[in-house]
Amino acid sequence: MSDCLDYSCPVVLCGDFNIHVDDSSSLHGARFADLLQSVGYVQHVNTATHTARHTLDLVITRSDTDVTGVRVGDFISDHAVVHFTVQVKRPTDEPQLVTRREWRKFDKDKFMADLAASELCTDLQVLDNMSADDLAALYRTVMTQLLDKHCPVVTVRHKVRPATPWYDAECRDARRIARAVERRFRRRRSEADK
Repeated sequence: MSDCLDYSCPVVLCGDFNIHVDDSSSLHGARFADLLQSVGYVQHVNTATHTARHTLDLVITRSDTDVTGVRVGDFISDHAVVHFTVQVKRPTDEPQLVTRREWRKFDKDKFMADLAASELCTDLQVLDNMSADDLAALYRTVMTQLLDKHCPVVTVRHKVRPATPWYDAECRDARRIARAVERRFRRRRSEADK
């Protein structure tokens, strides 16, 4: 259940939980209700869904999810069909403006040369008499000027893509490594990199 807490999209857990949530004397039912409440989830089915007159088939969502029309239908086995409607908002497809630096234009050698010629590296004796706050301010000013010169800030349109539940940190790392290797091959064109 803890994995479900991380998703920004609506999460609906439904099915036969085989826990008597309708029985106030059931220890398992009480513990399950406490667990749901502690993580901000709500169980929506309030009538019997089993031929033994217990509520075993559940619909569980976060408390901020709009669930309507919950009703128990016909029995197709010893369990009844549960019908419900979930109101979800479609994510916006409009591109958003994002501010970032043009790191593709960054030339490490030119940056290092300009850094070596800057106030931070030319006269180190002047730096000895400066306070820690003054040194931090100088560092910030010089580095910002150098970054603005070597990889300026630009505003670009960024298309928002809907969150994909299966795309986790492991997938992100694998994609990052693959792209880095592809870039190295495009630069060098060596058989070893291929």
